[in-house]
Amino acid sequence: MNEAEIREMEKEVLATIWTSNEAYETLRELCDDIGHRFGGSESEKQGAEFLKAKMEEYGLDNVRIEEFPMATWERGAAKLTLLEPVEREFSCISLPYCPAADLTGELLDVGDGEEDDFERLGDQVKGKIVISKAETNRPGERGSHRTDKYRWAEERGALAYIYVNQNPGLLHITGSLRGRNQQGTTAEDREAPIPAIGVSKESGSMIMRMMERGTAKVHIELDNKTVMSTSRNVVGEITGSEHPDEVILMGGHFDGHDISQGAGDDGAGTITGLEAGRALAQLKGKLKRTVRIICFGSEELGLLGAWHHADETDPDSYRFVMNLDGAGRGQGGQERVVLSGWPELSKWLEDWSEEHHYDFIIQDQLNSHSDHFPFAVRGIPNGTLNSMDATAGMIGRGYGHTEADTFDKIHPRGLQMSAALVARLAIAMSQADDFPAQRRSVEDTRAQMEEAGLLARLEASGQIPG
Repeated sequence: MNEAEIREMEKEVLATIWTSNEAYETLRELCDDIGHRFGGSESEKQGAEFLKAKMEEYGLDNVRIEEFPMATWERGAAKLTLLEPVEREFSCISLPYCPAADLTGELLDVGDGEEDDFERLGDQVKGKIVISKAETNRPGERGSHRTDKYRWAEERGALAYIYVNQNPGLLHITGSLRGRNQQGTTAEDREAPIPAIGVSKESGSMIMRMMERGTAKVHIELDNKTVMSTSRNVVGEITGSEHPDEVILMGGHFDGHDISQGAGDDGAGTITGLEAGRALAQLKGKLKRTVRIICFGSEELGLLGAWHHADETDPDSYRFVMNLDGAGRGQGGQERVVLSGWPELSKWLEDWSEEHHYDFIIQDQLNSHSDHFPFAVRGIPNGTLNSMDATAGMIGRGYGHTEADTFDKIHPRGLQMSAALVARLAIAMSQADDFPAQRRSVEDTRAQMEEAGLLARLEASGQIPG
């Protein structure tokens, strides 16, 4: 297929995306009518059925829901009371998989909660309720993940963890915790070994001021439970005409946290992929390779949908996996593709960007905390496309993982521009007979994971590259 034919295909998808408000209205219904879509909940089930119906309406092939068992979590009451040096109650929330608890302990400030903070404090951590900043990184920076901080605290014998949001607005911070048995599959295995709660920046700041006076003690009462349930992925395809068994997979996670609508994280990314699929469905019979659109379930609870799909599909079938966690946000024109250690693809994307006169940021840095990772572990070429939004100057996820991750933060143009870029990249990847990236060997993948410091964690959890 020559360049002129590809340009005609691009015109078709761009006209479809730019002359419609479909993506914005679909996200509105997903957020306002269905709600949070927390993994394993009835809301997630409704979201899956809604997205499946949309894929069928758009004319995608092989539309299906993939169900898989998982342990979900149900929130109960949470109470945090400062006992010393003065008595004061603070608003807090339990983090997903936090167990029920009724405990009293002395507070210990572990700063940013980085590994060197815990090493510096050493034996002081044992038996204490540790408190730290939840996230410290600004856009483009890397900081340790919440689950890493939690692991360091648990390993050193902490009694519980308090995460402090670093953005103002009386917003609680949330995010799932690691289970007590990383290779287990039961509700008991998945429940976290020690309690952890999230508080607002304002509450955390006041607690820290109280700690400056001397010894501070708190009482924590939590009522939660972890139970077995079912989660779902939603899948649809545009079948390739020449190489149908070669797949370009693109999609985001449609689940969110139960305290918000999950509009930016990652409703917008999910709808970006769905909108690209709607436009690409017009090209049936023209795309050489299969483009698979997927809405992953239970990403926020451990990338569960992505691990399931990667386990159930042939790793040799994939040409590329494009994760859309964070796509569709902002007002467009600030997209970024982060590859997972594929320098040959950096050059390919740079050339595409120059030829199409569309600038976007290209980075190459392995990250293990989103839906691309189960495919990276299998040596499959992959990356994440996201976009900057109005929270770019905030700490960490900005409004993400708080009550403020709501539909009003999303702009229709941001959805359109991300969907247009995704669709055009899908066309290029489907039609290119000289795509530069191939699946890595098991040995090379293990070496990459070891260099990144991830191999031991993968082996401990039974998710060994192979």
